[in-house]
Amino acid sequence: MLKRLLSSLIVFLLAFSSVTLIGQAKEEVSGEQAVKIAKQYIDVPYKYGGTTTAGFDCSGFLIYVFNQLDIELPRISKDQANKGEPVAKEDLIAGDLVFFKETPNSEITHAGLYVGDNEFISATSSKGVRITPIDDNYWGKRYTSARRVIEQPEEERSTIAQSVPLLFKDVNTSHWAAAALTSLRDKGIIDGNEQTVYQPEKIINRAEVAKMLSLAFKLNTDNLTGSQFSDVPQSHWAYKHIMAASEKGFFSGYKGNTFKPDEPITRAEVASLFVRAFQLQHNGTNTAFSDLPTNHWAYQDIQKLTANNIAAGYTDQTFKAANQITRAEFSTFLYRALNK
Repeated sequence: MLKRLLSSLIVFLLAFSSVTLIGQAKEEVSGEQAVKIAKQYIDVPYKYGGTTTAGFDCSGFLIYVFNQLDIELPRISKDQANKGEPVAKEDLIAGDLVFFKETPNSEITHAGLYVGDNEFISATSSKGVRITPIDDNYWGKRYTSARRVIEQPEEERSTIAQSVPLLFKDVNTSHWAAAALTSLRDKGIIDGNEQTVYQPEKIINRAEVAKMLSLAFKLNTDNLTGSQFSDVPQSHWAYKHIMAASEKGFFSGYKGNTFKPDEPITRAEVASLFVRAFQLQHNGTNTAFSDLPTNHWAYQDIQKLTANNIAAGYTDQTFKAANQITRAEFSTFLYRALNK
């Protein structure tokens, strides 16, 4: 009889312990955890039908992230858009799923994970896993709906937006480029504060790059002679910085005596620019990038850039030399170059 009672008691205690642990595990799951996991895979390339770190499509990426939280999602985006509870756009919190349509009448064509500060992370077909503003020129008009699959305590919902200090109005201290942006702001290379919009995912242009380099190198912008570029008049907002950086030899301009201040800058162009500006050397072995032939015009400069750990290739062994650079990416490259 005693043995039977002890056995029953042990079974009860084990069952109670199991229930308690399961309850605790569920309580520990949060949207912030999902975001933290997702950010580990930034730059993983896009792969149609991909569900592993060798390559993701948008729904496969979400499945991979939420599997680590023991949350099962349907395989395709349009079915994921029916999971959990609907959420209004103004009520989004970190960990919510967000969905997009190519046209108002089409089915769901893209899905991502809201990370906070009006940004979401997703596997994009153009750049792999990326963090992007939810209201930028492309995604803003395609946003469709959101769903909440992770329940969070009411008090956490009300404080989540204030729990992470802001660097800029659209960038908080948990942003992947926060260290670079903080350093450059402290050095006076970029301006702004928590009330200022920085637009980290906006493509940076040549004029903005010239200004940042001019300030980083503390170039003399006084006593400049007339503009050497037909498309940069003295009234241009970055005139002094463009002239100073060009006179220093950082830029050479284009045919027709133009500078193209509003043109974006590519990864290859950044490599060439940084080799000149920082006089980068390369004494090691070259890195083999599958999309970078040895006769590419910037091959040697790219090798020097990567050898100095200022930029790196992607997980699929590509460099993507023609990819345009965002403001956050350029800030990170500049930060690394200044601190190498």
